[in-house]
Parts: sequence; structure tokens; C-alpha cells
Amino acid sequence: MIAAALLSNVLLSHVPQSILTRPSAVALIVSIDIVWIASGLWIKGNFGSDIFFLYFFILFLAAMGQNLMLIVGAGVLVGVMDLTLHVAPGQSQSIWTSPSLIRVPFIFTAALFYGHLTEKLRKEQRHAALEKEFAEKMARVVHVQTQDLRTLAEDLRMNYEQSKQQAMELEKANKVKDEFLGVMSHELRTPLNIILGYTRVVTDRMLGEINPEQERALGKVRNQYILQATKIEAEGVKVESYAVNLAAFLDGLKSAYEFPLNKEIQLDWNYPGDLPAVRTDAEKLKHILQNLINNAIKFTERGHITVSARYLSDRRAAEFRVSDSGIGIPKELLPVIFKRFHQADSTETRDHGGVGLGLYIVKKFIDLLGGEVGVESEVGQGSTFTVTVPCEPSTDFDPTEEEADSNPQLQP
Repeated sequence: MIAAALLSNVLLSHVPQSILTRPSAVALIVSIDIVWIASGLWIKGNFGSDIFFLYFFILFLAAMGQNLMLIVGAGVLVGVMDLTLHVAPGQSQSIWTSPSLIRVPFIFTAALFYGHLTEKLRKEQRHAALEKEFAEKMARVVHVQTQDLRTLAEDLRMNYEQSKQQAMELEKANKVKDEFLGVMSHELRTPLNIILGYTRVVTDRMLGEINPEQERALGKVRNQYILQATKIEAEGVKVESYAVNLAAFLDGLKSAYEFPLNKEIQLDWNYPGDLPAVRTDAEKLKHILQNLINNAIKFTERGHITVSARYLSDRRAAEFRVSDSGIGIPKELLPVIFKRFHQADSTETRDHGGVGLGLYIVKKFIDLLGGEVGVESEVGQGSTFTVTVPCEPSTDFDPTEEEADSNPQLQP
């Protein structure tokens, strides 16, 4: 029997571990061991005295399977074997009158107790295994998220460095622009002032009469965008408030555009003739409106341009509006059109000319007058610029100034 037991162990060592740990395989092995050991004890004649050794050995084997039903089944099988082998055939005792019967409840109760402990241990181990698995999964998730956060932090750092570099480059570009304006102003101011002075002498007819075509040509010479921009940057532009008849002022501005535009454009003027006299800086107001009208003409090949004005008595402000049916401005470029050297479209700028200072000067002059400017535009549909300038009604208007106010020089 010992040799057979050793041989069985050798054979079981060749069975895969996954098969041996199955509940059915463990139950079969435990049942065979019970029969095997009980038979050996019965043949030896020590079955009665060694039954408890057999019982606890079998419970140990069953506990290795960590299964409540397996332990209970092993206990029942040991009890049955005990009764069967103690009541031999031909004896006057039966199973129910045998003294061995009293050991069965003890064996069964002990089996239940150990089975309960084993089942509890198995659940705790399974719970611990689940917690460990969950912790490992969470650790992997945290590791991945940490890596993602590190990558995101690195991307943010790189973006910050790029933004910082771009800001430095923009600051450098602005400095170059300022230096350019300063050099242009310094190098050209004297000769340009001489040219502009003689041009004003001619346009003021101090040397004799000139025809409208000559006046328009000389007006182009008086385009002073760069000098105006440098003067604004140097805070050399001052506001001079005096009485201005708005109706007469607009009449004079209108007369400056009464010439063929060489385009299929209709220039309309819409303002009431009873606009009041107000106190404002007519020279700067003239520059504002002329720049807006000239821009509308420049970027409109065909269609219409409308210049309208009204006085808002409740706000004590004058409102001017210049609308056109030109090429329009993309919405994403609207925030930059009032900046120096910024153009809505560099391609259109090359086609139509300009250095990108006209609207910059418009915005600066409007700020000096304490006003505001708004723009609505749609590509292919045209643009509308609305200028609102606060100005108090004037009661001391001098009619002798009306002629001067109604004759602004055109500066395309």
C-alpha cells in the first residue's frame, strides 16, 4: 500500500496544476485518500484508535481545497467509514446501536466549523485579491494620467516659451516701427514741411487762381500720414475746440468730392440741413471723415458709398456714418484694422495702395475728441464705419467762420 501511495504521488506530479486545483479533482483525491487510509487502518486493526488521526488528516486535505462543501462531505464520508468498519457483519450491533455512532455528530460538527473558517478565509483572500487587482489597476491608471499630465505640462511649457518668444519678437517689431517712424519724421520733416508750405501757398491761391484738377493734384501732395502718425506718437497733437456749423462743414466736405471718381460709384450724402452749430475740432473731424471716405472709394470698384450725419441731442453728440458696397473686411481682422501698419488684406493693399496708417490716425483723432468708432463689415458686401463725437451745441457761432469750415482741402 505504501508503494502504491508513492506511485500515486508520482503520477499526480505529472498532472497539470490547473487540473489538480479544480474542486472536482480535489474532492476525488480526498475521497480516495479517505478510503485508502481507512482501509489501511482497518487491515492493520487500528481503525478505532486512529480514526481521529484519519479525520484531522482528511480535514487538512480538504481545507487545502478551501471549499465548505468539500470539508463537510469529507467529514460525512469519514463518519460513514467509521460506522461501516466498526460494525462487522454477523455482530449483534447495528449501525444505529454502535458506540461509534456518538462520534459522528462530533466529526460532522467539527467539519462544519472548519468548513466555515475555510470558507471565510477563502472569501477574505478573494476580497484581498480583488482589492490588490483594483489597486494595481488604479496604479496603472494613475501612472498613465501622470504621464499625460507631464506631457501636458511640457506642452504648456513649450507653448509658454513660444508665446514668450513671439511676444518678444512683436515687441521688437513694434520698436522697429517706432524707430522707422522716428527716422522718417526726423529725416523728412524739414523737406516735407517746405513742400507742404509751398503747396498750401498755391492751394490757398496766394499765387493766383488754380483749376479744380490742379487743386486735387496738389491735395495728393499734402498726404501727411507718416508725419501725422509720428506727431501723434510724440503727443504733439492738440485738440482745438471752436464753434463749427455742422451743415456748412458737411457742405464743404461734399464739395471736395464733386469730381469724377473714374469708377462706377455713386457717392450719396444724407444729412439734414438744419444741423446745429457745435463746439469741436473741425480740422481733426475733417481728417477723420476724409480718411473714411477715401478708404471707401479706394476699396469699392462699383456700387455706392453713403455719407450720413445726424446730431444726437439726448447724448449731445454728432454721429457720422460712412457705408460702402466694397470688398468688405473679414470678421477676424476687424480688431486689428485700427493698428499701425495693419491692413485688412495685404494683397488688397498692394492692389489699392496705402501704408496702413489711415485708420490708425482715424482712431487716434477720435480718441483725442473723446469719441468712439464702430465698424460692421461682411466680405463681398461692404463696410459701415460709425463715428460718434461728443460736442456741445454752440451759441456763439461766428458766421465769418462758415466759409472756412465749408472749404476743407481734400487729402486723399
